[in-house]
Amino acid sequence: MRHIIYILFVGLLFAQDVQEPKTYSFTEEQVLGFTNAIQELELKDSLNVSLVFDYEAMVKRLEATAAIDSMLIANKTFQISLLKDTNKLLEQKVKLVRPKWYENKWIYFTFGVVATAGSVKLAGQIVK
Repeated sequence: MRHIIYILFVGLLFAQDVQEPKTYSFTEEQVLGFTNAIQELELKDSLNVSLVFDYEAMVKRLEATAAIDSMLIANKTFQISLLKDTNKLLEQKVKLVRPKWYENKWIYFTFGVVATAGSVKLAGQIVK
């Protein structure tokens, strides 16, 4: 009994309702309207296809520009780091080249003035 119920149930699931195909009749004005609408849609579709190709080309150009920009940014950051290193090295060079206290020209100028004044004074005392 069970098998019969299953067979009937499956039969009902796959049973199709056989009907006559429906036919439609359109007036000549409606057919012309359909053809005009189809031609308009085909024109819009062709325009959209050309726009899609243009946009795809634009995307490729923008991707190439973005790659170039990223390379430029990487090179600029590398250049900035090199300039910072150069600046640090120049600061160290200034520290190394800076004259020591005993190389100060004012000390030698003062020593020269004192020595000249002392020798003139000694010469003045010898002449007296």
